[in-house]
Amino acid sequence: MRIGVVLLSFIVVMCGCVSVETFNRQLRTPKSVKALRSDVDFVHHKLEMLHPSLYRYISKQELDRKFDSLKTSIVSPMTSNEFFFRISPVVASVRQGHTRVFPLTRRLTKMEMVKARKNGASPVMKLHLGWMDHRLYLLKTTASDTTLKPGSEILSLDSITPQQLFAKYAPTFASDGFNTTFHDCLFNKKFASYFYYETGVRDSVLCKVSNGGVVRSVWLKPPERQKKKQEKPLSSPSETEKQKKRVFEHQKKVQGYDALTGEFSKNLRFMGQDSSVAVLTVKDFVKGKYKRFYADSFRKIDSVQARALVLDLRDNTGGDLSDIQCLYSYLAENNFRFVKPAVVTSKTSLWHDDYFNVSSPSQFALRVLGTPGWLVYNTFTTLITHKKTDGRYYFYYPPIWQKHPKTNRFKGKVYVLINGCSFSASSIISANLKGSGRALFVGEETGGAYNGCVAGQMPSFTLPGSKLKMSFGLLEVATPYASNPDGRGVMPDVPVVPTLDDRLKSTDPELKWVMDDVDKQGK
Repeated sequence: MRIGVVLLSFIVVMCGCVSVETFNRQLRTPKSVKALRSDVDFVHHKLEMLHPSLYRYISKQELDRKFDSLKTSIVSPMTSNEFFFRISPVVASVRQGHTRVFPLTRRLTKMEMVKARKNGASPVMKLHLGWMDHRLYLLKTTASDTTLKPGSEILSLDSITPQQLFAKYAPTFASDGFNTTFHDCLFNKKFASYFYYETGVRDSVLCKVSNGGVVRSVWLKPPERQKKKQEKPLSSPSETEKQKKRVFEHQKKVQGYDALTGEFSKNLRFMGQDSSVAVLTVKDFVKGKYKRFYADSFRKIDSVQARALVLDLRDNTGGDLSDIQCLYSYLAENNFRFVKPAVVTSKTSLWHDDYFNVSSPSQFALRVLGTPGWLVYNTFTTLITHKKTDGRYYFYYPPIWQKHPKTNRFKGKVYVLINGCSFSASSIISANLKGSGRALFVGEETGGAYNGCVAGQMPSFTLPGSKLKMSFGLLEVATPYASNPDGRGVMPDVPVVPTLDDRLKSTDPELKWVMDDVDKQGK
């Protein structure tokens, strides 16, 4: 008991919480030139020591020059986020999409948190927007102002233009290699977050829009919530209602569920006049019980004897390697090795994870208790990491083992829908399907590289002076397939890009092309 008290006291001291007021004050306080220059050296050293593919898209001489130039250019104090806009473009010049520095955001008071939970951090987060041809459009109307029309161009939000935000934030992140679709697609997904970084929690936002040549300003506000009268239920829920709720809760566990959008992460539906085209939409490779979902899905696909399968990976920014490997086993025609041994920088580089980098004393306590398991795991990673004759270290992890296709694998034609936000794990499975000739790709170039990415284990490092966070992968993950030139994504066999009119009418030109092609094949 006494040992437990001592341990808890130690944890509280080590992980002592910084008050909201103190943290926000530090956020506004300029950091010294010495501290910021030290952070530049910290970032440079971490990348050189642990990044396994640092000089794939930039030479060592050029990257060293960029860090040296940044360091000498820091001649006066600046805040952490001012420093963020100086160092993040240098890190982004590595051209590895998983290698990023993140800005700090002010912490909310309890009152602000209550208000944000009730109305959202900003009305902008409720908008359905589309960033196309360097312009921002409203795709769907909002409850806060019914006079706004879909198709209206957003000229500014609180006097901040979308173009200003793009110019400011686009240099802070990178695609994999020389991809041309990722920046616009990711900016579209992150626009509300970038606006929040600039303005914080807002009850209302002044929006200037243009529609049909008419420019006007409207106030965006949270939709008013009507108070519902508390009525006592006349009777308890019926058995049918209880069953529906149980089914829904089961679906959320198996398919994964996004509470913000109200959509499942993984979904299967059937299309066509005879319902013989299976459409498997996978929005991420993170949520849900993927083994159960894929087993159930391909059992259904097999039972209806589907003629074609459409795998929709649009806007899927990635997730777990085990998830995509499982999915691929239902599509592969022969035995396969999904990825090659991963390149790492040394036998012990995987020890540099963020195991103890947690946000609360209770989490830290659990990590301390789990330390023996962590030590055993990292000892194992060291034993299965070997140096080859090329002088590089290779991590021989389980995904490299030869796998067999599932007995009920899909044997028909496979189409894959991709776009600029098909990234990371989405690109890994796409490269396998493309390289093996198993699928026809429709859409636009993926944001992730065909020839692999640096991801896998993704520790987070805190810069000592500015307290900014930096994250990057410790493993170079690549499939047995490669393409030339290096540094581009998986290219579509059939390029199809939605227009503004498509987005406004909620039409799906990529899927329409597939359905038309399936009909042609059937004739």
